[in-house]
Amino acid sequence: MNRLFPILAPCALALLSMPALAAGPMTRFEFELETARIASTFTHARAACDALTGNTRDICVEEARAVQAIAHAELAFRRSGHLSDAAAIPVVRAEARYAVARERCDEQAGADKARCLAAAKAAQASALAAPRAAGGGVAPSSVEMRRNAD
Repeated sequence: MNRLFPILAPCALALLSMPALAAGPMTRFEFELETARIASTFTHARAACDALTGNTRDICVEEARAVQAIAHAELAFRRSGHLSDAAAIPVVRAEARYAVARERCDEQAGADKARCLAAAKAAQASALAAPRAAGGGVAPSSVEMRRNAD
């Protein structure tokens, strides 16, 4: 019996923790806390951007908005667990990356700016096409995120 205890104890603990791992959607309180955390993170990032000037400030603000938009999309998926919310995450990421890239292109002028914008648009189009090609509009990374969340 003494030899079985070291083997059975971790198994028993694992079985007892299963209900916690299989928890359903977030509660309203958890959702509100997470929403407040996202807002606070954005506020602090935006405050850090205020020290900058010119296009560097604009890029910083756009990056803060991108992080906020991605966090809200992931939170919506964690709250509902719907595949439509999972499919929205790569779209939001692609749009956020495009907005930041577009802001970075503002530093350039003329043909360089046009090439930069075209490259940003092409990157966005390929990022939006990748989840659709992977199967049914749901990116594998979003499915893995759901598994990790569960």
